Amino acid sequence: MWGAAAVLLAAWPWSAWAQAVEVEDALRATYEAVALVPSPVFELAFRWLGERLPPSRLRTFVHGDYRLGNLIAGPEGLRAVLDWEGAHIGDPMEDVGWCCVRSWRFGHDHLPVAGLGQREELRAAYEEADGPEVEWEAWRWWEAYGNLRWGIICIMQARRSLDGHEPSVELATIGRRVSETEWELLHLMEGR
Repeated sequence: MWGAAAVLLAAWPWSAWAQAVEVEDALRATYEAVALVPSPVFELAFRWLGERLPPSRLRTFVHGDYRLGNLIAGPEGLRAVLDWEGAHIGDPMEDVGWCCVRSWRFGHDHLPVAGLGQREELRAAYEEADGPEVEWEAWRWWEAYGNLRWGIICIMQARRSLDGHEPSVELATIGRRVSETEWELLHLMEGR
């Protein structure tokens, strides 16, 4: 179900649009605007991503927040995909990498695909549903990018509270999740 839904999202081919380098540059600009102190791991991750940009082969419709919390399933399978405000044209591996961000595993770290399964299972389902052949290095790049992106979003959420814009214990404590993304980035960059 998970792989087939990702293929359906990517089924609409588009002409070349944003390259991986463009999304990385935009993420860096956001990071520099919100980070109170530099993160050596995030700096290393930006360098790592910059040295391993995946080839820009296919541009499709990308959900932008493709993860378990945005899927509704029933006994018959997938019923709906929610939360479309981040949809854009991009590399379909962005959605595949995003659903493997460590924070979406909810404590089931041994199951990297949303805490439900293994990467190989998602790859097989994706390709079986007529998705393009998965390139592991591109997947790994987008998974690292997703973890870095989520870490920066955690900083942004914490800043909303700490700067007094929206006082909230929940938003402030989301900032502690930055360390989770740093840990995962170190593992991804080592090839684990």
